[in-house]
Parts: sequence; C-alpha cells; structure tokens
Amino acid sequence: MKTNQTRFTVRLSVAAVHGALLAMAIAPAGAGAQTVADYADPSSTVEVGAIYVDPKNHDNRSNVVNNGNGNNTSYKFGEYNGLPNQGGYADINFDLRGGGHYDSNDTTRYRVTGTNLGLEDDRSLRGEYGHQGSFRINLGYDELTRYRSDTFMTPYGAGSGGSDRVFSLPASWLKPTVPQTNATQTSTSQNFRGLDPTAGTANGLTNGSAVTTSAATLATQSTLRAADLASFQNVNLKTRREAYDGGFSVVISPQFDLKASFKHETKTGAKPMGVVSSQVSEYAATLADPIDQTTDQFNLGLAFRGENAFLSADYYGSLFKNNIHSVTWNDSSDPTKTATYASAPSNQFHQLSLTGGYNFTKATKLTINGSYARNTQNESYVTSGQDGQFPLGLPQGSLEGLVVTKAFGMKLTHKATNDLKFGANYKFENRDNRTPINTYYFHDANEAASGNFAFGTLGGLTIAQLGSNLNVYNNRPYSKKSNDLNLDADYRITKGQAVKIGYDFQKINRDCGTWYNCADAPETKDNTLRAEWRGNLAEQLSARVGYGRSKRTVNYDENAFLALVPDASVIPTTGAGAGATMSAYQWMLTNGVTGFGQPLGYGATAAGDNTIFGASNNVVPNALYGSRNVISELIGMRRYNMADRNRDKLRTGLNWQATDQFSMTAGIDFDKDNYSNSLYGLKDSKATTFNLDGTFSPSENFSATAFYTYEDRRSTSAGDAFGSNNNGTGNNATVSVGGVVTGATAVSGGCYSTVAAKNQNAKIDQCLNWSTDMRDKNSTLGLTVRHKGLMAGKLDLKGDVVYTRAKTDIGVNGGSYVQNPLLTSTAGQTAAVAFYYIPAAALPTVTTNTLEVRIGGRYEIDKASAVRVGYTYSRLKAVDWAYNGMQFGTGTNYLPTNEQAPNFTVHVIGAAYAYSFK
Repeated sequence: MKTNQTRFTVRLSVAAVHGALLAMAIAPAGAGAQTVADYADPSSTVEVGAIYVDPKNHDNRSNVVNNGNGNNTSYKFGEYNGLPNQGGYADINFDLRGGGHYDSNDTTRYRVTGTNLGLEDDRSLRGEYGHQGSFRINLGYDELTRYRSDTFMTPYGAGSGGSDRVFSLPASWLKPTVPQTNATQTSTSQNFRGLDPTAGTANGLTNGSAVTTSAATLATQSTLRAADLASFQNVNLKTRREAYDGGFSVVISPQFDLKASFKHETKTGAKPMGVVSSQVSEYAATLADPIDQTTDQFNLGLAFRGENAFLSADYYGSLFKNNIHSVTWNDSSDPTKTATYASAPSNQFHQLSLTGGYNFTKATKLTINGSYARNTQNESYVTSGQDGQFPLGLPQGSLEGLVVTKAFGMKLTHKATNDLKFGANYKFENRDNRTPINTYYFHDANEAASGNFAFGTLGGLTIAQLGSNLNVYNNRPYSKKSNDLNLDADYRITKGQAVKIGYDFQKINRDCGTWYNCADAPETKDNTLRAEWRGNLAEQLSARVGYGRSKRTVNYDENAFLALVPDASVIPTTGAGAGATMSAYQWMLTNGVTGFGQPLGYGATAAGDNTIFGASNNVVPNALYGSRNVISELIGMRRYNMADRNRDKLRTGLNWQATDQFSMTAGIDFDKDNYSNSLYGLKDSKATTFNLDGTFSPSENFSATAFYTYEDRRSTSAGDAFGSNNNGTGNNATVSVGGVVTGATAVSGGCYSTVAAKNQNAKIDQCLNWSTDMRDKNSTLGLTVRHKGLMAGKLDLKGDVVYTRAKTDIGVNGGSYVQNPLLTSTAGQTAAVAFYYIPAAALPTVTTNTLEVRIGGRYEIDKASAVRVGYTYSRLKAVDWAYNGMQFGTGTNYLPTNEQAPNFTVHVIGAAYAYSFK
C-alpha cells in the first residue's frame, strides 16, 4: 500500500528519434487523510479488483505476411506496466503490518506487501521483520517484463539450442532476387526487394535500357515469394527480469552496526541484433538475439559511530553469468554457409572500500574514502563454426582479462561564519587494465584468404594462404587515471540575498601499454568556473540565476589506430610491399601525415617508397599495416567525448507566491557546447529548456495544477565521403557500360566538370563533404484537478490530462555522384553526361504525439472499507522514417523485419474494493 497515490497512474516517456514509449504504471490506491495515530499504529490493507484493457492498434501492418498477432494487443502501451494484451486482469494488492503497539514496550515490527499481483509479469512481494534498535531482516521478490515489439518478423525464428544458439533458415529458403535486372544466380545477385510483389515485379533498368517483366520472370518471382514469405514468422521482442533479494542489519552496540544484503537477478528474452557475414557477400540480417543471464550482487558492511568520528568498511561483489555463449546463423545468400558471433562474456567484480569522517569542530568536518577493486573476465573464446577464420590459431584460449581499480577521495567542509561556507572535494581514480597484450591473426567473418600477405610467411603458411586480407591485430587494454577537484564558497550577502561560486578541475590520462598510443586523447584537462545568485526580488517573489563556463583542452592523436595494428611498424617484404625500405609508420613520420595520407589529388610522379605507400596520394594501404579494413582517420576528425570543447550553462528560476491560493514557478535553462577544433565529427550543440507551472488551491479540498515544458535541442555534425584518386585513363576517363565505351566524359553539377578531373581529385573533392543539422523539439502540456470531501466527505475525485508532442528534423548538406542510368550498351549510342551530382535532401520529419486522460475516484464506505474506480484513455501516434526502411520491398541488401512504428489507442477501466483493519 503506497499512501497518497492514485491507482491509475500513467508514466509517459517520449524519445523523438526512435519513436515513443508509453507506459501505464498502476500503484495501489491510497487511504484517506492520515492522522498521527495512523502512522504510529498503521492499518493493514487488502485490495481486490479488476482491470480491463481495450486496445485499438493503428500499425497499418503489412498484408504481405500475417504476423499472427491481430489487432488485440497493447504491446507498446504495456511496455513496462504488465498490461500487454486486451482483456481482463486481476487487481490484487495487500499491505499487512503488525507488531507492538506504538505506546507499548514491544519493539517488534513486521510488514508484508504485495503489489500488482494480478498483472502480467509486473508484480512484487516484500517482507520485513525486526526489533527497533536491535535488528531487521528483509526479503523480496520483483519481476518486470519489457514488451518492446510484437511486429518484428524474421525467417530465422527465435533460434534453437542451449548456450550455443543456432538461427537456421528453413530448407525451403530460396535466395531472393529480382531476375529481370539480374538473371545470373551468383553470390552478388541477391536482392531482398524480390520479397515484395510490387517492388520485386516492377520494370527494371539495365545498361540504360528498360527491362520489362516476362512470364518467366514473374513465375520465378512467384516461386521465390511462395518459398520465402512463408518462412517469415513473428517473434515477440521482450525481456523479463526476476529478482530475489534479502538482507539484515544488526545493532551490535551503540557504536557498531553490521549489515549485509544480496540480490539474485535473472534476465531472459530477446532483443534485435544486426549481423553481417562476409562468407558469401556482405548482406545484413536482424536476429532475435537471445538473452539468458544472471547477476548476483553481495554487500557486507561494518560501521562505527563515535562522538566526533565515524568509520565504515564495506565489501561489494557482482557475479555476472551469461548462459548464451555464441550465436550462429545461416547466410541468406547461401544457407550452407554460416557465421558466428560471441555473446557478452561472463565476469566478476569485487570491491573493498573504507570510509571515515571526523568533526574537528562543529564548523569543520572531513570525510575520507578509499577503495580497491578487481574486475576479471576469463570466458573462453568462441572458435566453433569459424571455418578456418584463425589460420594461425589463437595465442591463448581466453582473454585473461584483469582490471584493478584504486580510488581515493576526501571532502572538507568549513562554516567560517553563519554567512560564509567553504567546501573542497578531491577524487583520484586509477583504472589499471592488466590484461595481457597479444597478437591475433584472423580473417573477417569467415572470409577466405585472397591476395598475398605483405609481411612474408608465418607459421609455415605461404603469403597466399595468409592473404592480403589477413588482420594482424593487438588487443588494447584500456587504462585511465583521473584527478577531480571541486571548490565551493557560499556567502549570504543579506537576509534575502546569497551568492555561490565554484571551480572544478578534471584531468584524465589514458593509455593501453601498446607499442603506440591507443587513446584519441592521451590527456584531457577540463576547467570550469561556476557562479550562482539567489535572492528575493520582492516579498512574494524570489529568483535564481546560475552560470557555468568550462573549457576542455585535448592533445588529440589522429594516429591512435596504430595501436591496433603492430605491423604498421614492420617493413613489408612481399606482395604490394615488395621493395619498400620503410614501414608504414616510418613513411607517415617522414611525410608528416596521418593514416589518411597526403591531402592532395592524384600524383603521377610518385617514386620509391611513395609508389608503395603514397601511390595516387590515397590513404595508406591497409594491407601494408596488416588490416582487412581501412581504419585511418580523417584529418580534423574529433570524437566528441575526447575533443576540445567550450561549454556554457545558464540556469534561471522564478518563484511567485501571488496569494495563499495561487503560486507560479518558471525557469529557462540554456546549454551550449562548441567543438571549435573539430573539422569533422560533432561541431556544436545547443539546448534551450523552458518550464512553467502554476497551482490554484482555493480550499483544502480543491486544487488545480497546470504545467507546460518546452525543449529545443540542436546539434551540427560534419563528415567527408571522399573517394580514391586515380589517373582517369581508360574506362575511368570515359564510362564503360556493357563492355562498350560510350565516350561520355562530362559531369553535371558538383565541383568538377569532367570525369577525369573528378577522378583525379576524388580525395579532396569539397563537394563530397557533408554536414547534418539535427533538431529535437518537445512540448508537454498538462492539467491536474483534485476535489476531495464530496458527498459528506466520502468521495475524492482526480483528473489528469497530458499532451506531448515530439518532433525531430534532420537537415543534410552535401551530395554524391551518380552514374547516368541512361548510358546505353548499344554500339553507336552515346550520352554526353557521364555522372550527375545529386544534392542531399533533408530526412523526413519524425513526430510522436501522445494524449493521456485519466479520471479516478475513491468512495469511502466506512472507516474500514472503500471503493475505487478509474478510467484511462491513452493514444500514441508516431511517424518515423526508420521503420519505413524495415518493410518488404524497401531495401536491397538487408533482410526486412516488417517492424512497425508504434501507433495505438487504449482504453483502460478498473474498479477495486479496499478493506483496512488493525
């Protein structure tokens, strides 16, 4: 029994980019007005009732595949509240209390509570027993299920197996294609638009010529759809948590206390996981990633309290176990091929801490704390089903991960006078990652070796067996040391005026112990100055204004990626690197560049090592530092959490107590981050927040509260979609389609007018720079009306209305080149324009609108019993382009899920009878 809470309460949460989450949290009804005797000698309460949920979905679910759920679920509405389906629910709650009477010598107390016992996977049971001033024991059970989505579909199903899960395609699965545009059944001919009867059967365009569907292609498409669409099945994405906890506390003596607690939590279910395999070709799929894990937490503490000092020693332990070791799935292009990924590894964390304090005087107090912690992870590597991905094996069978964290802190406060207070706080933390550094040789996602390894033979394998696509990677055990200092002074100028000033300093050092620095920012320093004024402008009007300015400085290292690839410091001897006299790293130092190479166009006069490392002035070739992937970084790219930054924060507030019946508060907050040295990445962000609320209470029994909040957030990011320089000869200078050179050399739009100029300057083409301007605007308007004491004091009524609108706009600047689709393969026919520059367009607006109406009443039959009734109307309408791309027929190289944006209208009614007794 939670007092003073309405049984039908709704929690609203809006995330403008990803859509809206709407939850209704049901809490037991509160009793009437509480007296001092009620708190000293509380009553027990039992409450029994019923709730009925009537949802109307508006998901516009695809008629291509029946997901089997129909339109009778309130899945998104019930995301966190245990009301996921249409129908009735029991409403059962109890709060049983007992023990000695408040005016007796019996110090025994007990309490047993049960909440939401009739709901679906959202209930709790708790109990405690003790003697005041002696000991207390408590036990509890809680469960909560998050219903994420009931429109997710996949041909893989929910997977099978135990700790090593397998997602298999059915034997009837056929590779989806669009045969009218690609009749050849090769690994690269897969096209998921073939799953849609409209997009898959539409006319195509090949080599500038329209290709119409024929009876043969339509028959092929029909066969493919019949085989594959029947394979898609609905998998409800949800996660369920169950937790058991308990503890005790014992008063050993007036100075010593002992306490201990534990919590065992299990989490099961499934979440979406995007995967890509290179076994056949890089096509993406989304799996219902299985969740089956447990976490055990333990606390033990001994505390001492003296007249002027205190001291406590504590232990905390956390044991995480993931029962899912690996996940394997078939490649949709060739189901005979598989790929595997490892799940999160099991691990342990143990910490000892000591905290003490001493009061030198009533005005001066010191607190000191220190801790020592060990975090270990030694889960065995996943190697099964990898099809020779590790040609040289593994250096060891597991990570043997070990992180030791030491921390120290102290806080000193001093009250110099009644008007002046000082405070100083210092914290040091050393996260020392002692995990061994090893070199790992592997091919990406079951990719077969191709080309020649640039660094000679290894482990008895030839350069061809190793391949130029072999990854030679070091793990990077990340360590960090941080120093934080905070200083504050608070001064009361007059009875109604005060100021507070402060200074914050933070220094962070990062390293990995690898051959080259691994951190983008090996050291960052952040200095902040703060000031706040608060005071009374008039007898009934008070205000506050606070401002903070911080500056973070960073020695950014654009070559931090080198720590991952130790062969960057090795001179290549074979393959593309034959004849080199220096390593890739030496070449970068000699030429004063990063892995991005020279910021130049095509260079036809490259000689010597420049022929190998700087041919065409492109990025440093990834094969020459032992990597399958190009991991060099743009010059001027800064990751926002490790970039130079200037931050401004303004906080204001105004309180007006107009009369005893009417009051109002308002505030405006402003935040601004400027990343002045970031040419690429996050460049700036701004946020403005406004809030206004007022309360009118003409009597003790009636009150009305209205509020409005507005939030406007903007951010700007930048990037570069640069290409590779080439000399523009042959089919690069002209355009070859279908084996016939058309002779087209012109470019329409962009920064260059000819194909040759575009190709020679692909790396530095300013028209390939892009930027985004993201803006989130959220408004919430609400009204609450309460009226108590109706019908001779027996009836209380309450009503709430909340409306929220969230809107996200993403503007995009920049563009890209697209080959003229009308270039023909017919000899003698040509087109003047080879490429068109297509400017980028803004993304569609994302909107989420929610409306919530709640009406509730409580009628007191007598002092022992009451009846409660309530009604809730909830409506959510979301328009989100991200879901549009998940439908059949929208994408070519990723498997659709047909998941829908959440849209619903839900009616909830309920009634309950509550009985109280002592």
